Amino acid sequence: MSKRIIFYELIGISLVAALILTSCNFAATPVALASATATPMALPDPVVPTATATAGLSVTDTGTPISTATPAPTEPATSTTSLIAQVNPGMNAYCRKGPGTGYYSITFLQVGTFYNVIGQNGLGTWWLVQVPPNLNCWMGDPTAVMQGPVDQAPVLLVPPLPGSPSGFANKYTCSATLHTLGVSLTWAVESNVTGYRIYRNGSLVGEVGPKIAAFNDKEAPLKAKLVYQLEAFNDLGVANRVKTTVPSCD
Repeated sequence: MSKRIIFYELIGISLVAALILTSCNFAATPVALASATATPMALPDPVVPTATATAGLSVTDTGTPISTATPAPTEPATSTTSLIAQVNPGMNAYCRKGPGTGYYSITFLQVGTFYNVIGQNGLGTWWLVQVPPNLNCWMGDPTAVMQGPVDQAPVLLVPPLPGSPSGFANKYTCSATLHTLGVSLTWAVESNVTGYRIYRNGSLVGEVGPKIAAFNDKEAPLKAKLVYQLEAFNDLGVANRVKTTVPSCD
């Protein structure tokens, strides 16, 4: 082979190598990478599910954490309404100025009607009741029907009745010839008395004031046993009667 041919082959080989190297250098050029400080891609906000409102109710999120503690048991509500103390007479009954049959009656109570109780006596056998429209009086009836806290009604004091007169006695003068009978009655004065009433055989024959302690019966009948009764009274009522007896004048 001639030297010229070898020379040209070497030049061709060199050109091919140069092209190969140039091609490699172009491919090896690094691609610019994203900077490490590049702003990251913003992600969409997470979707928060909203509470579904119950029909007719408004749901509001206050941000307050829900307590899981067991609530303390609440006391049951106590009713402040209580029954009113009342009595219903078991029969038509008198209503009096005080707790006893010696007190004057001032009205009449109807059986089957309930009356409000505002007081009672110390034995719980008489009750101060309200009678419409604006009257208060005492009722005592063992057959009464009670409802409500009747036994808790306050015990009330009332002015006392007069005491029964003591020392009630008689002196009489019987004249069969003259057909006359004179009877003189005496007793001891009591306190808290407005006056005295004198009865003969159940009929009223006289009345005297609180300071008088004697009575003369000038019309006493003959031929009959006479029973005299003396009764002390005041504005509230009367005391138990005391009596004395005069034999028949024949």
